[in-house]
Amino acid sequence: MAVEEKLSFMDKYVVEKGFVKPNRRLFTIRSEHVRQVFTEFIERLGRENFYLSTIVGTDMKDEGRIRLDYYVVLLPEEETIVIRTYLPRDNPVVDSIIDLLPGALSGECETYDLLGVVFKGNSFLKRGFFIPQDLVEQDRYPLRKDSGV
Repeated sequence: MAVEEKLSFMDKYVVEKGFVKPNRRLFTIRSEHVRQVFTEFIERLGRENFYLSTIVGTDMKDEGRIRLDYYVVLLPEEETIVIRTYLPRDNPVVDSIIDLLPGALSGECETYDLLGVVFKGNSFLKRGFFIPQDLVEQDRYPLRKDSGV
């Protein structure tokens, strides 16, 4: 099955398609669809035919939002795609996917600790997992552009 065919189920969720670099497809979806997209990934592709490589969060202070990129590797092609969504900077909350993909745990915990993104349903989120205690006590998220870190 061609990659385009594998990913055709995402068409109903995608608000924008593009590339983050040559041969790395980008699919932008609304944040409320993250969980559903990964649920369908499992249903349609099977757990053995993809894995979540990482989650990258970026503070886009001037736009008032935080960008989340989920890097997914499709197998056996070993093609990496990016599923992107945006969250409001003043209330960055998105559903957790660790019950669907346990490999998301470290990415969700890191993004919470460094940027303050809350992954609803992830009971393992805690401050001070990746950052020093003094920043936790100051309620600062070091990857926020206005954190002063």
